Amino acid sequence: MTATADYVVSTIDTTLLPATDRPGFWREHVRFNHGGLDFAFDETMGFSGKTVVQRSEEFQLVEFSSDAIVYSRSAAAARSDDDRTLRVVVPRAGTFRFSHGDDRVIVGPGAAVAMSMAAPFSIEHGPGARAWVVSVPESAWPRSVVPVKPRVLDLASGMGAVAAVMTEQLSVQRDTLSANSFREVSDALTRMLVGVASDVSRWPDVAQAASALVKTQSDDPTLTPKTLARRLGWSLRHVQAVTQSVGTNPSEMIRTSRLVRARARLDDPAQCHRTVAEIAHQSGFGSVSTFNAVFREEFGMSPRQARVINERR
Repeated sequence: MTATADYVVSTIDTTLLPATDRPGFWREHVRFNHGGLDFAFDETMGFSGKTVVQRSEEFQLVEFSSDAIVYSRSAAAARSDDDRTLRVVVPRAGTFRFSHGDDRVIVGPGAAVAMSMAAPFSIEHGPGARAWVVSVPESAWPRSVVPVKPRVLDLASGMGAVAAVMTEQLSVQRDTLSANSFREVSDALTRMLVGVASDVSRWPDVAQAASALVKTQSDDPTLTPKTLARRLGWSLRHVQAVTQSVGTNPSEMIRTSRLVRARARLDDPAQCHRTVAEIAHQSGFGSVSTFNAVFREEFGMSPRQARVINERR
């Protein structure tokens, strides 16, 4: 095990244990890293599993490989744990099946799945499967992006491919990282995964155009659903209908973009001289009290608390 100033790297290999002890050891080890889970082993005797865990404060990266298994998280476990973190499973080999109620997704290398520990789910994979599991605080993701059910992320191209390489390098370089560098890279990876989860490339053209315009103009306090529609050259009713078809609306798009940009500015050391009020106005909010209220609703903390947390990293 390697440990330096709140950054810990540890490894386990069940094959070093007596065969009868392996399932129980794996069960306790996984629960320590991921909370309340139930297990269905394909072979309860001689189970083979290996992990390398990197952890610092709220960030954790687990690289694992194992025999076939099914993990399940019940609604009762989600309630009792009260775990407000997310898991992003990044397959390296094999096929992973994720379930949430009637929803089913199957992924392999080139994709990932993001899911909330606050909801029940199950994960199944066959023998020889390998993956990384990225754990991040739910508060680091805009609430509108936090997955209610397992959400597939494309890691084969664009920003997703960069996120995949960053995950790999975070793992490969584990013994050369300090606590600060691990947290900084983990924070950057989190933001990149948020970007992938927010991908709008499959939306209808009008919704994509609305999203692109909002991202570039949300700092403008005069941007409203009406002015957005006018700048797009469409009626407000049409823009509302199209964005509703992809699970959002113009007001939410503008609000989310402003909040994401404000959060980035609060986290930016180059903007530490700016007050919260200045950042609120810079990000398009006309009222500081409104900014404080919607920021807390989105991220579960006040803007000042977010800035303090970032300064402590």
